[in-house]
Amino acid sequence: MSEADKLFYLIENKILFIPSKQSLVHTDSHEQIKLKPTASLCLLLLLRNHGEIVTQNELLAFAWGDSHRQVSFNAFYQSILSLRKSFAQMNLEKQIITTVPRKGLIIQQEISVEVQHDPVPERQPEALPIEITRESTPYKTINEKRSFLNLTEWLMIIATVLIMGVVLYPRVYSEQYFSGYVSPKKYDGQCHYFFNGDTSNHLRHEAFIKEHPELCKDDNYLYITAYTETKNISVILCTTSMELSQGNSCQTVYYPRYDSQ
Repeated sequence: MSEADKLFYLIENKILFIPSKQSLVHTDSHEQIKLKPTASLCLLLLLRNHGEIVTQNELLAFAWGDSHRQVSFNAFYQSILSLRKSFAQMNLEKQIITTVPRKGLIIQQEISVEVQHDPVPERQPEALPIEITRESTPYKTINEKRSFLNLTEWLMIIATVLIMGVVLYPRVYSEQYFSGYVSPKKYDGQCHYFFNGDTSNHLRHEAFIKEHPELCKDDNYLYITAYTETKNISVILCTTSMELSQGNSCQTVYYPRYDSQ
């Protein structure tokens, strides 16, 4: 492991980001959230460029590697949204990641970020004594049976599985991520609303819809994320459903302090 991999980041003196474990840890409650690999890499690049704008292409190349040209914009939006959702779950009122229209993303200079080298070591479980018993091994016959698959056959199977994973993962991930969003009762307007289902109620969602009727137009799809215990709200506006990756265009709108409720 390189020295850069051993670094970790203290954000706003509350949240510890550990890149090697792809995790966020609250320093007070010790709550831990496991990030998606691509979301973790996006956050790492933004933290390394603290106070500077990072373009979408730079984030795609860093997080997705050589396959970034085949990544849909929906997959990118979902990774950024998952980061914002994770920070909201840890009760951070400040907007950690800011969108700069037509330029990219930035973690503003006023956001406190401290780079540290020595994370708190985890307590290792005590080793238990192991009792070793020796058993007599049966006599082996000279003509042992041939193994079920040889090395070449195993390599062909592994390669096939990897190729299928690369092809199917973006679609499956998109469907799984938004499977937790529910469609509420009908509202006036030419659009479709979806609310995150992991909150106790949808009062803030409904109040937001009533105060922002201008967002509902052209039969678009709105994915609204809000929690009763936080003040921020994020909205993804798409031309079609998230289940359809081709021909879909999305835009993220973030409200760091939305105090309607």
